[in-house]
Amino acid sequence: MRKFVGDGFVTTKEILRRSKEKKVVYIGRIKKNWIVEVFGKKFRIEELFEKEKLCKRTVEGKEFYLASKVVNVPKVGRVKIVKCIMKDKKDPYYLVSTDWKKKPENIIKEYLKRIWIEEKHRRDKSVLNLEGNYLRSEKSNNGFILLMALLSNCIEYLSHKLGVTFYDVVNLCSVEIIRHLIT
Repeated sequence: MRKFVGDGFVTTKEILRRSKEKKVVYIGRIKKNWIVEVFGKKFRIEELFEKEKLCKRTVEGKEFYLASKVVNVPKVGRVKIVKCIMKDKKDPYYLVSTDWKKKPENIIKEYLKRIWIEEKHRRDKSVLNLEGNYLRSEKSNNGFILLMALLSNCIEYLSHKLGVTFYDVVNLCSVEIIRHLIT
């Protein structure tokens, strides 16, 4: 099953719904004011966890205090929400996964991979001399996730066709793009 990790400005109910339809595991950060349902009763995310006891866990060498709940998001379906507080931080953040069976520690682990993605975006923007954020509307967010899924499928196809790893295809393409920009 494919995975896609998004940030709070990317994560929308439409993204979650489409991810579930396409059988893509989506993990993303969500805002504390999202409305979810538990047994038909509506809650804001932060209210849902007000009285919840947090468990201390270590994920990728970092200590977290966390709690999780399986909830229903209207027009999306069942998802898992994880409340996370990093050690030495006071403000929580909330993650959502369309795979409601996934362990909270694994959701955090997948989300932490996003840091390398952000570093790659900063590097690519620097190399290509680009500025700004292109994902300012829900329409562009939906287009972005579909484009990323298409790109991922193309790279996967090429990796099987060429008999190399997914990473090797990405690396070869990056080298070729940079070579064409320089010459």
